[in-house]
Parts: sequence; C-alpha cells; structure tokens
Amino acid sequence: MRTIKEFAMKTLCLYYTRTSSTKEVMENIAKHIDADLAEYTDGKDRSGFLGYIGACFVNVNRSVSRVSIKDGIDLKEYDRVIIGMPIWVEAPCAIGRALIKKYRDELPSEVYYVTTQMGTRDYSAKVIAMDGLLGRPSSGQFSVRTKEND
Repeated sequence: MRTIKEFAMKTLCLYYTRTSSTKEVMENIAKHIDADLAEYTDGKDRSGFLGYIGACFVNVNRSVSRVSIKDGIDLKEYDRVIIGMPIWVEAPCAIGRALIKKYRDELPSEVYYVTTQMGTRDYSAKVIAMDGLLGRPSSGQFSVRTKEND
C-alpha cells in the first residue's frame, strides 16, 4: 500500500532520444504517474545513418564532452528522478552515463533507470553498473523493448 508521502512526491522523467523511441516511452511513464518531463542532450544531432555511426563511436569511446538538461530544470525540486536512455552498442548510452556523472550530487535519493532497446539481451548488469557513476545504489531499473511489432 502506498503512503501519503509517496502520493505527494514530485517526480521528474528525464530522457535522451536519438530516434524518438525513448521519448515516447518516457512520455507514457510521465503521463501515467503524473510526473514532469524533460529532455537532456549533449547538443549533437544524431539523427539518420551518420548519427547512428556517431552514436556508436561515442558509446564505445565514452567521449561525451558535455551534457545538459533542457528547459532549466532544477533537480533539487524533485523527490524522484527517472532517467530514460537507449542502449547503444551493448551498453546504456554515453549521454545518459554523462548525465548521471555530471548531476549525481543534485539528483534526489530516489533515482531509477529506464533503458530502451531493440534487442533481446539482458543488460541489467550494465545498467546497474551505472550506480558507480551515481555514487550510490539506484532505486531500481527496467528495460523496454521498442522493436516494431513486438
């Protein structure tokens, strides 16, 4: 049973998306739990085939130089943050990892990870490994398979 405090908790759903799949998932989550929604980015256009190649390169090399949250969101206003990110090259995207690393001291005690993927592999160990970037255990994680017709 949920407590009164849980009903009053202010939640933010953050997402990074290259193809809009993660955005759609996070919009649905935000709508169903009455949470605010905001996008984070490294400021680079990763659309199309060249964007895909660039995303693979940045994920393998972990070479994200900057990341920011759009719309001037103040993370300290939230009791819970759900961070959505795609899986790229067998791991959570480098931009999501950079977000966690940069903002870990501003994130509330409740942090959840949502990953989107087209494959069928279990990436939970790699997602949980992001707790090292967070500097503490996350509150939970889940993965959504976004491949068309599944």
